[in-house]
Amino acid sequence: MKIPFKYGEIVHQVQFVNRDQDRKRLAQNLKSGLNTMLISPRRWGKSSLVKQVALENESTKLRFCFIDLFHIKDEEEFYQVLTKEVLKVSSSKMDDWLRYIKTFLQKLSPKISVGIDPINDFEISFDYHQVSKNYKDLLDLPEKLAKDKNIKIVVCLDEFQNLSRFNDPLLFQQRLRASWQHHKHISYCLYGSKKHMMIDIFQNKSMPFYKFGDIMFLEKIATQHWVKYMCKQFAATNKHIEKSLAEEIVGKVKNHSYYVQQLSHLVWIRTSDNVDEEIINQAIKDLLNQNSILFTKEIELLSNTQISFLQALSDGVESFHTNKVISQYKLGSSSNISRIKGALEKKEIIDTFSPKLGFLDPAFQLWFEMYFK
Repeated sequence: MKIPFKYGEIVHQVQFVNRDQDRKRLAQNLKSGLNTMLISPRRWGKSSLVKQVALENESTKLRFCFIDLFHIKDEEEFYQVLTKEVLKVSSSKMDDWLRYIKTFLQKLSPKISVGIDPINDFEISFDYHQVSKNYKDLLDLPEKLAKDKNIKIVVCLDEFQNLSRFNDPLLFQQRLRASWQHHKHISYCLYGSKKHMMIDIFQNKSMPFYKFGDIMFLEKIATQHWVKYMCKQFAATNKHIEKSLAEEIVGKVKNHSYYVQQLSHLVWIRTSDNVDEEIINQAIKDLLNQNSILFTKEIELLSNTQISFLQALSDGVESFHTNKVISQYKLGSSSNISRIKGALEKKEIIDTFSPKLGFLDPAFQLWFEMYFK
């Protein structure tokens, strides 16, 4: 029997839930050439959204190029990957690639390696010294190819905040912005999993990518959409879940896309015919046990006052600066509160969900409350 719930990987088509307005907005932006930045916490579905938009909109005139910066360690490697991926989406013919390289990149002394399967086993590298002098030719390659082929290319860069690992990341961002802002046949979709770093890149006035395009803050998927999806997926495998129990599952993990899928899967594999409360409770225990080692490691990296701050947060405290709260949870002093809060935000353990502060990871919150209440 096919598993009806997916997590830990890109989901699309049957497993993709709603986001109709986000899909329409993102598709319209990218088709019209408007650069778009997606910002949200980890595992809320940014990559799945971009892939779904690509599936629904790619055509002979609109091509999507995907680059994951998670595995790219420096500027030189970025240029190699960008060149390779843009060549592949511009044409499926090796002869075209060689012609483009000769026409647009000759100054960079390119070296080409081709395997048995050229489409999937194709590598290109450049002389390092030539790259440092002619990097603009590489950054402008997508625009030149799109213009030559009379197409539009959408360059999608995942884990964009990883540029911070490069040598002199500010200079590199300046180079990207200087070239990309003049491209007419290319639109850029930039997204990543480090929310606060992404916000700094795109909303800090001193940063090169300030006002680079439309910023989309991805929200959680509404409960009614999750419930409809879950009931449908259970029914498709001859199992049944009441709407009220589906709502309970969504509420337990606070509409978090990754955990709704994971907890639904754990409930599904325990269900023979009908879901009940006991099955949900056991599935929650499974969920927390699967993540226990990871959560324990997170706790080990926290100070006592940071743990105390989280205890106060889990108890529903909203005003942390009162003498009563500081004394009860041993938080040190009022001036120390901001430092604790800032450190926990940087570690991506808490965040502000307008207007309240809360745990970023709902499964971690459930686990924390089990062991630290």
